[in-house]
Amino acid sequence: MLPAALAYSSYLETRYSPDGSQARGTLNNCGNGYTPWGTYLTCEENWPGYFVNKGTLTDEQTRIGISTSDTRYGWDHLAGDDDERLDEFARFDVTPSGSSAANDYRNEANGHGYIVEIDPYNPNSRAVKRTALGRFRHEGCVFGKLEEGKPISFYSGHDSRFEYLYKFVSDAVWDAADANSTNRLSVGDKYMNAGTLYVAKFSEDGVGEWLPLTLDGVTTDGSTLANSFDSQAAIILNTAGAADLVGATPMDRPE
Repeated sequence: MLPAALAYSSYLETRYSPDGSQARGTLNNCGNGYTPWGTYLTCEENWPGYFVNKGTLTDEQTRIGISTSDTRYGWDHLAGDDDERLDEFARFDVTPSGSSAANDYRNEANGHGYIVEIDPYNPNSRAVKRTALGRFRHEGCVFGKLEEGKPISFYSGHDSRFEYLYKFVSDAVWDAADANSTNRLSVGDKYMNAGTLYVAKFSEDGVGEWLPLTLDGVTTDGSTLANSFDSQAAIILNTAGAADLVGATPMDRPE
């Protein structure tokens, strides 16, 4: 499922999910994390290599590295195979081909690149992609010190050369009783669906600051991200591009 900033978004509309509410599985999970309420956070890392757009790349596809010629894994080559079910391979070709997004898979890649919350105690639960924490090549996710009545901070890195460190600060403040909840994914909704996403900037002396990736976030040219993005959903889809604009500090493959 895709909650928060991207839920039911036109950015996620596909032939498989015309209302944009569902992503189709999770790809290339690398590092892991866990939450204070007992769920796991699995991280989608090198997912761009599964997709190809043989037409014109969007800005976010260009920034994240979607290919215009072929995929790394070749799953799209199995489109039309007798064993294919529900376009399970055709979806990796995100070249626009229909009259609208509801008729092709131009938005399929938009459903990937997230931290995914899984409840290991409930085998019947459905994993949830925590889109508000940003979309990039996630490696891991850890939370900061818990303090009753204060927000929770989650930290993650974009595991690629010259990429950035991020944190997400929840709008909701920590209630220790939530650590014992048996409705764990609902607790995840509380703390990981609404908040502020930041990217790190470091000065030459090693002092850092967190720059907000919001529509009113200030860019290096003195304008705001609202000049380049029409919504918070658009910022989330191109998290790395937004981080470029505010002047984040490139790192050496932060894991």
